[in-house]
Amino acid sequence: MRKFFYARISSKDQTLERQIVEAKKLDIEEEYVFLEVASGKDFKRPEYQLLKRMLREGDILYIKSLDRLGRNKQMILDEWNELVKIKKVDIVILDMPLLDTTKYKDMNGLENLISDIILQLLSYMAEDERTRIKERQKEGIKAALDKGIKFGRRKIEPGDNFEEVYIKWKNNELTAVNAMKLLDLKSNTFYRRVKEYESKK
Repeated sequence: MRKFFYARISSKDQTLERQIVEAKKLDIEEEYVFLEVASGKDFKRPEYQLLKRMLREGDILYIKSLDRLGRNKQMILDEWNELVKIKKVDIVILDMPLLDTTKYKDMNGLENLISDIILQLLSYMAEDERTRIKERQKEGIKAALDKGIKFGRRKIEPGDNFEEVYIKWKNNELTAVNAMKLLDLKSNTFYRRVKEYESKK
């Protein structure tokens, strides 16, 4: 029996430190600790795939939390079933003591049923929480917009002399480059203001 540990963060501005501390507490050999900076949107992650190739029947895989494994309910369920039922690996989710397949070994075949029920419930709760967070974000944005708060870059106004410069440019008295310099506008902003101005005429 070998002990493995998988740790993942989604971006470099996060830290793996807390997960590494857990691996050290479990006294897992360094060669069996897999660290990854990758999105949880799918399982096409180099370190995870290497770990998976190394896992053998009877090994134990430790993970700090369920969302380190994957990001949505069906993905987690599918991966869990492959590891536990096909590869016959035990999984221990450290911050969810119920998700510890080593606990149900002596329950006359009920271990898979119990594990499945718990996993279905917890993965549903995790996905539901993500959905509610997104809904709260949408509600917050809508409330801000209703109050007149604007998002995105501040619109660059054309300036009082825009019409004068525009007319000279249209009459070929100025090049576009010179017109942009006079108005202190970048190329894309200049042509956008021209389009807006012409649409109002």
